[in-house]
Amino acid sequence: MSYYDCEFAPGALEVKVSDLLIATPDYCDPLIDPGVHQVLKLLREQQGMDAAFACEVVDGQRVAHRSPTLRAQFIDEQAEPLEMAFCRQVLNARVPAGCYLSAPVVVNGGVYGTLYSFSFNPDPAIEARDLKKLEMAAQLAARLVGERRPRTAAPVAQGTAAQVQHRTEARAA
Repeated sequence: MSYYDCEFAPGALEVKVSDLLIATPDYCDPLIDPGVHQVLKLLREQQGMDAAFACEVVDGQRVAHRSPTLRAQFIDEQAEPLEMAFCRQVLNARVPAGCYLSAPVVVNGGVYGTLYSFSFNPDPAIEARDLKKLEMAAQLAARLVGERRPRTAAPVAQGTAAQVQHRTEARAA
């Protein structure tokens, strides 16, 4: 395969890790594999979401690594307590997410963090196939993180099921 040939369909996430690593020249946090940011960008574009981000749990704090659009600039990469995590805010209806997907990133048998994608508008076209893509992206991100993380690290928590949520209630203008 030459550098310019694509052996995968743009709508598929069945991409070799080496293909992603070659395609990720952008700088990112040295503790996170640069491929994770490319996975987030690809996921956001394929699903037509406003943002996609990975959340790492470190000492009870949530740290986000993002790929937002202009509409989702409020997502920062600062650490915050888990009770303030984006997923909890969405589930408690404090953040206006019309469609929300998440999947755990499991590294060395424990939850490293979570992969999220969301849209401000409800999207009934999101299907189980889209959730499966998110789960596959979370597995790929876990593999990339696991390659850079020492094997002696203790698991954070047990894995949780992926989820999809749609909100269709009317919003005040």
